[in-house]
Amino acid sequence: MKRLRTPLLWRRLPLARQLLLAVNSFLLIMISGFLVVDHRLRVRREVGQTRVALAEEAKTLYESAVAVEGENTDAVQKLVDSVCARMNSDESPGHHIALQWRGELLQAKSHGRSSPEMFDAMMAAAHGHVDAEPMAEAMVVGAFQGPVGHVFVSEQRSNILAVAREALIRQMIAVFLAGSLAAFLVNLVLRKIVTKPIRRLVTSLQSVGDGNLESRVDVHSCRELTYLGEQFNDMAAKLDAAERDRRIHMRKAKAIQQNLRPSSEVIPGLNIAELFEPAEDVGGDYYDVIRLNDNSTLLCIADVCGHGVPAAMAATLLKAFVAEAAKQSRHPAEILTRVNQQYHEYVMLGYFATMVLVRIDMAEKQLVYANAGHELPFLQCGQEPVQRLDHSDLILGVEEDTTYEESRRPICSGTKLVLVSDGVTEAFNPDDEQFGTERVTDTIEQAISENASELVQRFAKALGSFRNDRDAFDDTTLVVAELVEEDDRLNESES
Repeated sequence: MKRLRTPLLWRRLPLARQLLLAVNSFLLIMISGFLVVDHRLRVRREVGQTRVALAEEAKTLYESAVAVEGENTDAVQKLVDSVCARMNSDESPGHHIALQWRGELLQAKSHGRSSPEMFDAMMAAAHGHVDAEPMAEAMVVGAFQGPVGHVFVSEQRSNILAVAREALIRQMIAVFLAGSLAAFLVNLVLRKIVTKPIRRLVTSLQSVGDGNLESRVDVHSCRELTYLGEQFNDMAAKLDAAERDRRIHMRKAKAIQQNLRPSSEVIPGLNIAELFEPAEDVGGDYYDVIRLNDNSTLLCIADVCGHGVPAAMAATLLKAFVAEAAKQSRHPAEILTRVNQQYHEYVMLGYFATMVLVRIDMAEKQLVYANAGHELPFLQCGQEPVQRLDHSDLILGVEEDTTYEESRRPICSGTKLVLVSDGVTEAFNPDDEQFGTERVTDTIEQAISENASELVQRFAKALGSFRNDRDAFDDTTLVVAELVEEDDRLNESES
């Protein structure tokens, strides 16, 4: 047998509200039925009383007409008009008088309702033939018949319905007030027994969901909720213990990743500064500075897809692959080709990575670079405008047999090379605008007279101001290499 599912909206309601709605709905159906029956009886009763009153009025008019009647019916017409004119249309809307007097048809003319159709409708209503005339159903008629003629007095049924409706509204208000009072009292009881304990449980659950694993709940209103509270506290304690262990492991992982960063050894003719801010405890960005056998310097920056522990593990492998390949070759393209072969072999499919390698040769005053789909480096030679090293090939980990190519650029003293990850160019502000490559270029051009460390500090301030307290969603890595003369380095050290 197929089980009927309760509506989604009902399942979202609190338990106390479900109980109130269930009880009150049953009472509402019962009371509504009673009010409908009572309303119909009241309308029937009011119609009957009105018909009797109108019949008494018709009898009185008959006697008055007999008394004032002269040789013709003019006196009777005046009497009818006078009586009808004195009726208050607000208290008795639709009031009308008609007579069949000595073979003549007389109707009150003061309210403008006189017509043959009106007389026919009053006749039909008086004899109970409401279906014969359309207007007859909308009126109540009292009649009196004497030797001289018939007198008919009518009133609109809407007036009677309005009175009955007012009585119905008063009853509904009374029922509503009584029901509200009963619901209030029941709600107080349910609030103490059910609502408050469940609310404390929900608050504690939300607190745990927000990361406060030390939250506990104290519920003793009934056996079921007490058991639920005890199970919640036991769960929260286990989660807290697991989170403590996770934090210890993450601190160790962060320390290991920080230890893998390149040492701050002095490289003749080269000032290097960096900014490294993982989006989480550990990140998938990696950068390195390696002295090669020919005394040239290899700069490396890479970005593994994603962030967190998996990306950090892949970045650690990249560091090992680059270090090993750099011992066998000094050419960035050859190093990148070997790194891609090993990365494709050992790293799980889907964790692609981008990387750029730049070899700075101080003796030949040139740099040689190869790029595997990474953000194009920025280069500024002295006072010249910022340029991009615009050569790039396929990202790492896609095809094992990819062969990378390298390009060369001349450099001079004062040249600044800026390597960034997409966490810099794709940083967002609260308005969802990206930092972009143009802001990177502007920041470099505004710091022509600044050294590498000062330029990194300028970038850190620019990114912080641009984000405006918005959390970074990706790792942020930036490396600045500045070519300097030895005299300039000594001056900077002394200052």
